[in-house]
Amino acid sequence: MGTTNSPLTNAATNSKALQTWKPKVGRAAIVFLLVGLGGITWLTVRDARYPPIVDYPNHLASAFVFAHLGDPAYKFGQFYLAKWNTYPYLTMDVILVGLQRLCSIDWAGRVLLGLSLLSVPAAAWFFIRRANPGEESLTFCSLLISNNVYFFLYGFVNLQLSLSLCLLVLGLWLGYLERPRWAAWGLLLITTTALYFTHLVGFGIAGVVMTCHALGARRRLRDLLSAWLLFVPGIVCYLHATCGLGPGGAMQFRTIADKALGLVAVMTGVSPAIDLLTLAVMAGCLAWVFVANPEFKWNPGWRGPAASLFLLYWLLPGAYGPATNVDKRLLPFIFVIALATAKVGRKGKSLAAVAVVLFLIRTGAVEQHFRSMQPHLAELAQSLQAIPRGARVLPLVDWAGGAPLPERHFWAYGVIERGWLSPCLFHDPGVHPLAVSVTPARKR
Repeated sequence: MGTTNSPLTNAATNSKALQTWKPKVGRAAIVFLLVGLGGITWLTVRDARYPPIVDYPNHLASAFVFAHLGDPAYKFGQFYLAKWNTYPYLTMDVILVGLQRLCSIDWAGRVLLGLSLLSVPAAAWFFIRRANPGEESLTFCSLLISNNVYFFLYGFVNLQLSLSLCLLVLGLWLGYLERPRWAAWGLLLITTTALYFTHLVGFGIAGVVMTCHALGARRRLRDLLSAWLLFVPGIVCYLHATCGLGPGGAMQFRTIADKALGLVAVMTGVSPAIDLLTLAVMAGCLAWVFVANPEFKWNPGWRGPAASLFLLYWLLPGAYGPATNVDKRLLPFIFVIALATAKVGRKGKSLAAVAVVLFLIRTGAVEQHFRSMQPHLAELAQSLQAIPRGARVLPLVDWAGGAPLPERHFWAYGVIERGWLSPCLFHDPGVHPLAVSVTPARKR
Protein backbone atom coordinates (compact mmCIF):
# COMPACT_ATOMS: atom_id res chain seq x y z
CA MET A 1 0.00 0.00 0.00
CA GLY A 2 1.48 3.38 -1.06
CA THR A 3 2.31 6.15 1.37
CA THR A 4 0.84 9.61 1.11
CA ASN A 5 2.60 12.76 2.26
CA SER A 6 0.25 14.72 4.49
CA PRO A 7 0.46 18.52 4.83
CA LEU A 8 1.85 18.06 8.34
CA THR A 9 4.58 15.73 7.04
CA ASN A 10 5.48 18.15 4.26
CA ALA A 11 5.58 21.05 6.71
CA ALA A 12 7.86 19.13 9.07
CA THR A 13 10.16 18.19 6.17
CA ASN A 14 10.32 21.76 4.89
CA SER A 15 10.97 23.06 8.41
CA LYS A 16 13.86 20.64 8.86
CA ALA A 17 15.33 21.60 5.48
CA LEU A 18 15.01 25.27 6.38
CA GLN A 19 16.82 24.71 9.67
CA THR A 20 19.74 23.02 7.90
CA TRP A 21 19.78 25.68 5.16
CA LYS A 22 19.77 28.71 7.42
CA PRO A 23 23.18 28.07 9.06
CA LYS A 24 24.74 27.65 5.61
CA VAL A 25 23.29 30.97 4.47
CA GLY A 26 24.47 32.60 7.69
CA ARG A 27 27.98 31.26 7.27
CA ALA A 28 28.15 32.38 3.64
CA ALA A 29 26.91 35.86 4.63
CA ILE A 30 29.61 36.16 7.28
CA VAL A 31 32.33 35.18 4.82
CA PHE A 32 31.13 37.59 2.14
CA LEU A 33 30.83 40.41 4.67
CA LEU A 34 34.31 39.74 6.07
CA VAL A 35 35.91 39.63 2.63
CA GLY A 36 33.95 42.70 1.56
CA LEU A 37 35.13 44.68 4.56
CA GLY A 38 38.70 43.54 3.97
CA GLY A 39 38.33 44.68 0.37
CA ILE A 40 37.69 48.24 1.56
CA THR A 41 41.29 48.48 2.71
CA TRP A 42 42.52 47.01 -0.57
CA LEU A 43 40.72 49.78 -2.50
CA THR A 44 42.93 52.23 -0.62
CA VAL A 45 46.02 50.29 -1.70
CA ARG A 46 44.79 49.95 -5.28
CA ASP A 47 44.20 53.67 -5.71
CA ALA A 48 47.55 54.77 -4.26
CA ARG A 49 50.26 55.11 -6.90
CA TYR A 50 52.96 54.59 -4.30
CA PRO A 51 51.64 52.69 -1.26
CA PRO A 52 53.55 54.07 1.78
CA ILE A 53 54.43 50.58 3.04
CA VAL A 54 57.99 50.43 4.34
CA ASP A 55 59.62 47.26 2.89
CA TYR A 56 57.23 46.97 -0.04
CA PRO A 57 59.32 48.82 -2.70
CA ASN A 58 62.39 46.68 -1.96
CA HIS A 59 60.45 43.42 -2.31
CA LEU A 60 58.79 44.73 -5.45
CA ALA A 61 62.13 45.67 -7.01
CA SER A 62 63.69 42.30 -6.14
CA ALA A 63 60.84 40.46 -7.90
CA PHE A 64 61.22 42.79 -10.88
CA VAL A 65 64.91 41.89 -11.11
CA PHE A 66 64.11 38.17 -11.03
CA ALA A 67 61.66 38.57 -13.91
CA HIS A 68 64.18 40.53 -16.02
CA LEU A 69 67.53 38.89 -15.28
CA GLY A 70 67.86 37.78 -18.89
CA ASP A 71 66.21 40.85 -20.43
CA PRO A 72 68.72 42.68 -22.69
CA ALA A 73 66.95 45.97 -21.94
CA TYR A 74 68.43 45.83 -18.44
CA LYS A 75 71.89 45.15 -17.01
CA PHE A 76 70.59 43.11 -14.09
CA GLY A 77 72.45 39.97 -15.19
CA GLN A 78 75.77 41.79 -14.71
CA PHE A 79 75.11 42.55 -11.07
CA TYR A 80 72.57 40.11 -9.65
CA LEU A 81 72.28 36.35 -9.38
CA ALA A 82 69.28 34.16 -8.65
CA LYS A 83 70.15 31.53 -6.02
CA TRP A 84 66.90 29.67 -5.48
CA ASN A 85 67.02 27.20 -2.65
CA THR A 86 64.68 25.65 -0.10
CA TYR A 87 64.59 28.92 1.83
CA PRO A 88 61.55 29.97 3.81
CA TYR A 89 59.96 33.31 2.86
CA LEU A 90 59.82 32.44 -0.87
CA THR A 91 56.05 32.76 -1.31
CA MET A 92 56.07 36.51 -1.90
CA ASP A 93 58.83 36.31 -4.54
CA VAL A 94 57.21 33.37 -6.32
CA ILE A 95 53.81 35.09 -6.48
CA LEU A 96 55.25 38.39 -7.71
CA VAL A 97 57.45 36.76 -10.35
CA GLY A 98 54.58 34.57 -11.54
CA LEU A 99 52.09 37.44 -11.74
CA GLN A 100 54.47 39.44 -13.95
CA ARG A 101 53.68 36.97 -16.73
CA LEU A 102 50.14 38.34 -16.63
CA CYS A 103 50.47 41.97 -15.58
CA SER A 104 52.92 44.70 -14.67
CA ILE A 105 54.96 44.58 -11.48
CA ASP A 106 52.87 47.47 -10.16
CA TRP A 107 49.63 45.49 -10.46
CA ALA A 108 51.32 42.30 -9.30
CA GLY A 109 52.16 44.09 -6.07
CA ARG A 110 48.61 45.35 -5.66
CA VAL A 111 47.21 41.85 -6.16
CA LEU A 112 49.61 40.49 -3.53
CA LEU A 113 48.67 43.22 -1.04
CA GLY A 114 45.00 42.51 -1.68
CA LEU A 115 45.55 38.82 -1.04
CA SER A 116 47.28 39.56 2.26
CA LEU A 117 44.41 41.81 3.36
CA LEU A 118 41.50 39.62 2.27
CA SER A 119 42.94 36.33 3.44
CA VAL A 120 43.24 37.27 7.13
CA PRO A 121 39.52 37.59 8.00
CA ALA A 122 38.59 34.69 5.69
CA ALA A 123 41.16 32.35 7.26
CA ALA A 124 40.23 33.54 10.76
CA TRP A 125 36.59 32.61 10.06
CA PHE A 126 37.64 29.18 8.78
CA PHE A 127 39.67 28.57 11.94
CA ILE A 128 37.08 29.90 14.42
CA ARG A 129 34.33 27.86 12.74
CA ARG A 130 36.31 24.71 13.52
CA ALA A 131 37.85 25.67 16.86
CA ASN A 132 34.96 27.57 18.43
CA PRO A 133 31.70 26.55 16.71
CA GLY A 134 28.81 28.94 17.16
CA GLU A 135 31.11 31.91 17.86
CA GLU A 136 31.88 32.84 14.24
CA SER A 137 30.83 36.46 14.94
CA LEU A 138 34.07 36.87 16.93
CA THR A 139 35.89 36.61 13.60
CA PHE A 140 35.04 40.25 12.89
CA CYS A 141 37.59 41.21 15.56
CA SER A 142 40.32 39.89 13.23
CA LEU A 143 39.64 42.86 10.93
CA LEU A 144 41.36 45.07 13.51
CA ILE A 145 44.72 43.38 12.91
CA SER A 146 44.55 43.05 9.11
CA ASN A 147 46.12 46.46 8.42
CA ASN A 148 48.20 47.16 11.51
CA VAL A 149 51.74 48.55 11.51
CA TYR A 150 53.77 45.50 12.48
CA PHE A 151 52.41 43.36 9.69
CA PHE A 152 50.93 45.28 6.81
CA LEU A 153 52.27 48.85 7.03
CA TYR A 154 55.85 47.72 7.69
CA GLY A 155 55.62 45.57 4.57
CA PHE A 156 55.90 42.16 6.26
CA VAL A 157 53.62 40.70 3.61
CA ASN A 158 55.06 37.18 3.91
CA LEU A 159 54.35 37.29 7.64
CA GLN A 160 50.75 38.39 7.08
CA LEU A 161 50.25 35.66 4.49
CA SER A 162 51.68 33.16 6.98
CA LEU A 163 49.07 34.24 9.54
CA SER A 164 46.32 33.36 7.07
CA LEU A 165 47.97 30.12 6.00
CA CYS A 166 48.64 29.13 9.63
CA LEU A 167 44.94 29.55 10.47
CA LEU A 168 44.04 27.55 7.37
CA VAL A 169 46.37 24.73 8.43
CA LEU A 170 44.91 24.68 11.93
CA GLY A 171 41.36 24.61 10.60
CA LEU A 172 42.16 21.77 8.19
CA TRP A 173 43.87 19.86 11.00
CA LEU A 174 40.82 20.13 13.25
CA GLY A 175 38.71 18.84 10.38
CA TYR A 176 41.12 15.95 9.91
CA LEU A 177 40.85 15.03 13.60
CA GLU A 178 37.09 14.76 13.21
CA ARG A 179 37.32 12.60 10.08
CA PRO A 180 40.81 11.11 9.65
CA ARG A 181 41.44 10.34 5.98
CA TRP A 182 44.62 9.94 3.98
CA ALA A 183 43.48 12.49 1.41
CA ALA A 184 42.89 15.07 4.15
CA TRP A 185 46.29 14.37 5.70
CA GLY A 186 47.95 14.70 2.29
CA LEU A 187 46.30 18.10 1.79
CA LEU A 188 47.50 19.09 5.25
CA LEU A 189 51.05 18.04 4.37
CA ILE A 190 51.05 20.21 1.25
CA THR A 191 49.54 23.20 3.07
CA THR A 192 51.94 22.92 6.02
CA THR A 193 54.92 22.76 3.66
CA ALA A 194 53.58 25.83 1.84
CA LEU A 195 53.39 27.52 5.25
CA TYR A 196 57.11 26.84 5.74
CA PHE A 197 57.90 28.52 2.42
CA THR A 198 55.83 31.52 3.49
CA HIS A 199 57.35 32.31 6.90
CA LEU A 200 59.07 30.47 9.73
CA VAL A 201 57.04 32.26 12.40
CA GLY A 202 53.73 30.93 11.10
CA PHE A 203 55.28 27.51 10.56
CA GLY A 204 56.56 27.35 14.12
CA ILE A 205 53.35 28.67 15.66
CA ALA A 206 51.30 26.03 13.84
CA GLY A 207 53.51 23.35 15.40
CA VAL A 208 53.25 24.82 18.90
CA VAL A 209 49.47 25.19 18.70
CA MET A 210 48.91 21.67 17.37
CA THR A 211 51.10 20.18 20.08
CA CYS A 212 49.53 22.15 22.94
CA HIS A 213 45.99 21.48 21.75
CA ALA A 214 46.62 17.74 21.28
CA LEU A 215 48.14 17.45 24.76
CA GLY A 216 45.48 19.61 26.42
CA ALA A 217 42.64 17.72 24.77
CA ARG A 218 44.35 14.41 25.61
CA ARG A 219 44.34 13.26 22.03
CA ARG A 220 45.78 9.90 21.11
CA LEU A 221 49.53 9.62 20.63
CA ARG A 222 48.78 8.70 17.04
CA ASP A 223 47.13 12.09 16.46
CA LEU A 224 50.12 13.92 17.90
CA LEU A 225 52.63 11.96 15.82
CA SER A 226 50.61 12.47 12.63
CA ALA A 227 50.66 16.21 13.36
CA TRP A 228 54.43 16.26 13.90
CA LEU A 229 55.00 14.39 10.64
CA LEU A 230 53.41 17.30 8.79
CA PHE A 231 56.41 19.47 9.69
CA VAL A 232 59.14 17.05 8.60
CA PRO A 233 59.43 18.31 4.97
CA GLY A 234 59.70 21.92 6.17
CA ILE A 235 62.34 21.06 8.75
CA VAL A 236 64.35 19.12 6.15
CA CYS A 237 64.10 22.05 3.73
CA TYR A 238 65.28 24.45 6.43
CA LEU A 239 68.27 22.30 7.36
CA HIS A 240 69.20 22.00 3.68
CA ALA A 241 68.86 25.75 3.08
CA THR A 242 70.89 26.79 6.13
CA CYS A 243 73.60 24.15 5.85
CA GLY A 244 76.96 25.92 5.89
CA LEU A 245 75.57 29.28 6.96
CA GLY A 246 76.98 30.93 10.04
CA PRO A 247 74.99 32.04 13.11
CA GLY A 248 72.16 34.45 12.47
CA GLY A 249 73.53 37.20 14.68
CA ALA A 250 73.30 38.57 18.20
CA MET A 251 70.09 38.53 20.20
CA GLN A 252 68.69 41.66 21.80
CA PHE A 253 66.16 41.32 24.60
CA ARG A 254 63.63 43.87 25.80
CA THR A 255 63.03 44.83 29.40
CA ILE A 256 59.87 43.63 31.13
CA ALA A 257 58.43 47.15 30.87
CA ASP A 258 59.13 47.26 27.13
CA LYS A 259 57.53 43.84 26.72
CA ALA A 260 54.39 45.02 28.51
CA LEU A 261 54.23 48.20 26.44
CA GLY A 262 54.86 46.19 23.28
CA LEU A 263 51.57 44.34 23.71
CA VAL A 264 49.72 47.32 22.21
CA ALA A 265 51.56 46.72 18.93
CA VAL A 266 48.80 44.35 17.84
CA MET A 267 46.49 47.38 17.51
CA THR A 268 49.04 49.92 16.29
CA GLY A 269 47.96 51.81 13.18
CA VAL A 270 48.66 55.19 11.60
CA SER A 271 46.88 57.31 14.22
CA PRO A 272 47.86 57.17 17.93
CA ALA A 273 44.53 58.74 18.91
CA ILE A 274 42.53 56.09 17.04
CA ASP A 275 44.81 53.39 18.46
CA LEU A 276 44.02 54.56 21.99
CA LEU A 277 40.32 54.66 21.13
CA THR A 278 40.51 51.10 19.79
CA LEU A 279 42.28 49.80 22.88
CA ALA A 280 39.89 51.56 25.26
CA VAL A 281 36.75 50.40 23.44
CA MET A 282 37.98 46.81 23.07
CA ALA A 283 38.98 46.68 26.76
CA GLY A 284 35.51 47.91 27.72
CA CYS A 285 33.85 45.38 25.43
CA LEU A 286 35.90 42.52 26.85
CA ALA A 287 34.93 43.52 30.39
CA TRP A 288 31.30 43.68 29.29
CA VAL A 289 31.54 40.22 27.70
CA PHE A 290 33.16 38.61 30.74
CA VAL A 291 31.14 40.30 33.50
CA ALA A 292 27.47 39.53 34.10
CA ASN A 293 27.26 37.24 31.10
CA PRO A 294 25.52 33.98 32.05
CA GLU A 295 26.32 32.54 28.61
CA PHE A 296 30.08 32.95 29.00
CA LYS A 297 32.22 29.87 29.39
CA TRP A 298 35.74 28.83 28.49
CA ASN A 299 36.32 26.68 25.43
CA PRO A 300 38.31 23.61 26.59
CA GLY A 301 41.45 22.83 24.65
CA TRP A 302 42.33 26.35 23.47
CA ARG A 303 43.42 28.15 26.62
CA GLY A 304 46.62 26.07 26.65
CA PRO A 305 47.74 27.01 23.10
CA ALA A 306 46.91 30.69 23.65
CA ALA A 307 48.75 30.76 27.01
CA SER A 308 51.77 28.98 25.50
CA LEU A 309 52.07 31.53 22.69
CA PHE A 310 51.69 34.37 25.19
CA LEU A 311 54.49 32.91 27.31
CA LEU A 312 56.62 32.54 24.19
CA TYR A 313 56.16 36.25 23.51
CA TRP A 314 57.79 37.07 26.84
CA LEU A 315 60.68 34.65 26.23
CA LEU A 316 61.60 35.61 22.66
CA PRO A 317 64.19 38.31 21.93
CA GLY A 318 63.18 41.64 20.46
CA ALA A 319 65.73 41.22 17.66
CA TYR A 320 67.85 38.43 16.25
CA GLY A 321 70.52 39.60 13.86
CA PRO A 322 68.83 41.60 11.06
CA ALA A 323 65.35 40.41 12.14
CA THR A 324 63.62 43.07 14.23
CA ASN A 325 60.51 42.86 16.41
CA VAL A 326 60.78 39.08 16.59
CA ASP A 327 58.54 38.89 19.65
CA LYS A 328 55.93 41.34 18.37
CA ARG A 329 55.39 39.23 15.27
CA LEU A 330 53.61 36.69 17.48
CA LEU A 331 50.95 39.10 18.69
CA PRO A 332 48.46 38.89 15.78
CA PHE A 333 48.67 35.09 15.95
CA ILE A 334 47.98 35.21 19.70
CA PHE A 335 45.08 37.59 19.11
CA VAL A 336 43.25 35.25 16.72
CA ILE A 337 44.02 32.07 18.70
CA ALA A 338 42.62 33.81 21.79
CA LEU A 339 39.30 34.26 19.98
CA ALA A 340 38.90 30.48 20.19
CA THR A 341 39.32 30.35 23.97
CA ALA A 342 35.90 31.63 25.02
CA LYS A 343 32.21 31.28 24.22
CA VAL A 344 30.40 34.59 24.73
CA GLY A 345 26.95 33.72 23.40
CA ARG A 346 24.66 36.42 22.03
CA LYS A 347 26.97 39.23 23.12
CA GLY A 348 29.34 38.10 20.38
CA LYS A 349 27.14 39.80 17.77
CA SER A 350 27.34 43.13 19.59
CA LEU A 351 31.11 42.70 19.91
CA ALA A 352 31.29 42.05 16.16
CA ALA A 353 29.33 45.24 15.42
CA VAL A 354 31.72 47.29 17.56
CA ALA A 355 34.71 45.69 15.82
CA VAL A 356 33.29 46.60 12.39
CA VAL A 357 32.79 50.24 13.41
CA LEU A 358 36.34 50.44 14.77
CA PHE A 359 37.67 48.78 11.62
CA LEU A 360 35.94 51.36 9.40
CA ILE A 361 37.35 54.22 11.50
CA ARG A 362 40.86 52.75 11.33
CA THR A 363 40.56 52.09 7.60
CA GLY A 364 39.52 55.68 7.05
CA ALA A 365 42.68 56.79 8.87
CA VAL A 366 44.80 54.50 6.66
CA GLU A 367 43.20 55.93 3.51
CA GLN A 368 43.81 59.49 4.69
CA HIS A 369 47.43 58.58 5.45
CA PHE A 370 47.91 57.03 2.00
CA ARG A 371 46.39 60.08 0.27
CA SER A 372 48.40 62.58 2.29
CA MET A 373 51.68 60.83 1.39
CA GLN A 374 51.11 60.71 -2.37
CA PRO A 375 52.25 64.28 -3.28
CA HIS A 376 55.51 63.84 -1.36
CA LEU A 377 56.17 60.36 -2.77
CA ALA A 378 55.36 61.56 -6.30
CA GLU A 379 57.94 64.31 -5.84
CA LEU A 380 60.51 61.73 -4.73
CA ALA A 381 59.65 59.59 -7.75
CA GLN A 382 60.23 62.56 -10.04
CA SER A 383 63.68 63.08 -8.52
CA LEU A 384 64.65 59.55 -9.61
CA GLN A 385 64.81 60.85 -13.18
CA ALA A 386 67.96 62.83 -12.35
CA ILE A 387 70.05 59.62 -12.13
CA PRO A 388 70.88 57.90 -15.47
CA ARG A 389 69.30 54.60 -16.42
CA GLY A 390 71.33 51.53 -15.54
CA ALA A 391 73.47 53.45 -13.02
CA ARG A 392 75.01 51.80 -9.97
CA VAL A 393 73.38 53.49 -7.01
CA LEU A 394 74.16 53.41 -3.30
CA PRO A 395 71.13 54.88 -1.50
CA LEU A 396 71.76 57.30 1.35
CA VAL A 397 68.92 57.16 3.88
CA ASP A 398 69.00 58.97 7.22
CA TRP A 399 67.94 56.06 9.42
CA ALA A 400 69.51 57.45 12.58
CA GLY A 401 68.00 60.88 11.96
CA GLY A 402 64.52 59.44 11.85
CA ALA A 403 63.70 59.55 8.15
CA PRO A 404 59.98 58.93 7.53
CA LEU A 405 59.38 55.19 7.25
CA PRO A 406 57.97 55.23 3.67
CA GLU A 407 61.18 56.91 2.44
CA ARG A 408 63.56 54.22 3.70
CA HIS A 409 63.13 51.88 0.73
CA PHE A 410 61.51 54.25 -1.75
CA TRP A 411 64.74 54.43 -3.77
CA ALA A 412 64.02 50.84 -4.90
CA TYR A 413 61.49 52.22 -7.40
CA GLY A 414 64.56 53.40 -9.31
CA VAL A 415 65.43 49.74 -9.93
CA ILE A 416 62.03 49.27 -11.56
CA GLU A 417 61.65 52.58 -13.36
CA ARG A 418 65.31 53.34 -14.21
CA GLY A 419 66.98 49.92 -14.17
CA TRP A 420 69.38 50.89 -11.38
CA LEU A 421 71.85 48.44 -9.92
CA SER A 422 72.03 48.62 -6.14
CA PRO A 423 73.60 46.38 -3.49
CA CYS A 424 70.85 47.40 -1.07
CA LEU A 425 68.14 45.14 -2.46
CA PHE A 426 67.29 42.41 0.05
CA HIS A 427 69.83 39.62 -0.42
CA ASP A 428 70.46 38.04 2.98
CA PRO A 429 71.87 34.48 2.59
CA GLY A 430 69.41 31.86 3.76
CA VAL A 431 66.55 34.33 3.58
CA HIS A 432 66.38 35.85 0.10
CA PRO A 433 67.11 34.08 -3.20
CA LEU A 434 68.64 37.23 -4.70
CA ALA A 435 72.43 37.56 -4.57
CA VAL A 436 74.73 40.40 -5.55
CA SER A 437 77.64 39.44 -7.78
CA VAL A 438 80.94 41.12 -6.85
CA THR A 439 82.27 40.47 -10.35
CA PRO A 440 80.49 40.74 -13.68
CA ALA A 441 78.43 37.61 -14.27
CA ARG A 442 79.75 35.22 -16.84
CA LYS A 443 77.73 34.45 -19.89
CA ARG A 444 75.62 31.40 -19.38
